[in-house]
Amino acid sequence: MSRKRGRTGDEAAEVDFGTNPPMLKSLLVHPLAKGVKIDDANAVVIHKKILDSKPLLQRLYRRWYAGCQDADRSTRHLNAPVLEIGCGAGFLEEYIPGLIKSDVDKHPYCDRVVDAMNLDFPDQSLRAIFMVGVLHHLSEPARFLSEARRCLKPGGRVVMIEPANNLMQKWLCRLLDHYEYLDANDPEWVNRDSGRMSSANLALPWIIFVRDRERLNREFPEFKIKSIRHHTFLYYWATGGMTFRSFLPGFCGPLLDLSEKLADPWMEHLGVLMTIDLEKNGLS
Repeated sequence: MSRKRGRTGDEAAEVDFGTNPPMLKSLLVHPLAKGVKIDDANAVVIHKKILDSKPLLQRLYRRWYAGCQDADRSTRHLNAPVLEIGCGAGFLEEYIPGLIKSDVDKHPYCDRVVDAMNLDFPDQSLRAIFMVGVLHHLSEPARFLSEARRCLKPGGRVVMIEPANNLMQKWLCRLLDHYEYLDANDPEWVNRDSGRMSSANLALPWIIFVRDRERLNREFPEFKIKSIRHHTFLYYWATGGMTFRSFLPGFCGPLLDLSEKLADPWMEHLGVLMTIDLEKNGLS
């Protein structure tokens, strides 16, 4: 897929549907998402209202969050705080008590403002870092990895839920055609023109942790990839995310749970998301 840059500033008045017909746009966009500037920090308040109005999306978030609990439980012996970067309108604190919720801009749902690429935490002061859909938005993900390496205690974990790179993801990206793009051929680990949310390369996590794993091991030998788990087949599409209306009613949750279970053997090809679990060893 060719690279597609999103818009920023005043030009990002609405989600960009590219070549999708205006009629389709008006039918699919969630009423609360119309006119939202995606790079505006205030967009998170709208996202919270959208999330609260969508039982299916809440159910999906709960599936994601439940998958983060193992890293929390297995690092409690380290006796240090746990940080969420880019908390947005989410509710991970319901699954990880004592979580420090942070975001790049101040809003009602975060505890503190934190720059992922310049963490204001002392060396070896955290036991785990959680991120949902954040890494691929960072302008320089390698700077975050350096900061995570510095701030985590040995045995600490970084758990990230990020886009996968497969045919299903490419199809979904083309179908929803909005403020992100997918370029799996980018030779660098950067988002050159990224805004707060726009112009993010969905393929960056795959590039870093799959395609360029040898480079990752060379530059960050302190990190061991414990697992990369692919998941979320039809679920995210059905919820409409934070931009679109739900495509299925809330009572379809159990049916979607079943679809995820049945698709599990083929999730590497069907799952549009992957959970990346890193563990810091004792090399530094």
